[in-house]
Amino acid sequence: MEQDATQFEASLRSFAAQLTLPLPESSISQFLRYSSELKTWNRAINLTAIEQDEEIMVKHFIDSIVGAKVIDSNGEKCVLDIGAGAGFPSLPLKFVRPDLAMVLLEPSEKRSSFLRYMIGSLDLQNMTVITAKLEGYVKRQDAVQAFDYIVVRALKVDGWGAALAELLKPGGKVILYRAERVGGGVSLGNLALLKELEYELPSGYGHRVLSVFAK
Repeated sequence: MEQDATQFEASLRSFAAQLTLPLPESSISQFLRYSSELKTWNRAINLTAIEQDEEIMVKHFIDSIVGAKVIDSNGEKCVLDIGAGAGFPSLPLKFVRPDLAMVLLEPSEKRSSFLRYMIGSLDLQNMTVITAKLEGYVKRQDAVQAFDYIVVRALKVDGWGAALAELLKPGGKVILYRAERVGGGVSLGNLALLKELEYELPSGYGHRVLSVFAK
């Protein structure tokens, strides 16, 4: 049985509070709509293997917005989500940080259609979906040194360090969502490990790490 709106909001606020995450009032209805559409579209196309409300909320929504802890809030930042899939972490991040300008890179046309639908139906500004693979996108002139941050979740980018560095502005950073630490002294091509933020997901859903690399 799906949670009603009141229970959904109470659970989302509780989980966000446990990790001291930002949760603007405007984001509640966006998360509720997103959850509903995600499950509806998931019946037709493969968006996520997770189907339970609480698990979606914690593993997808809450985990995604932890990234806000390592994204600077001074001035408008441009973010690239590589392998955006069903919109994690980019859509939850946009809900809590509407000031972020975002490009969502997703090779699947079906998933790209879902992303465009969500962006349009929620009237999200400064969000663009590009249906392409990373190897094709890095060749575009308008992508070179275009981003303050690159976020990557559930996608391996080993061997793509030099390409990622090309996409970053001077001082830009790559944020990898991981299940375990990378470890000290590890580099990603032209990028060096700057810091790692470890945290436990609420309700025992597991250990997570944000690994932040910089040029």
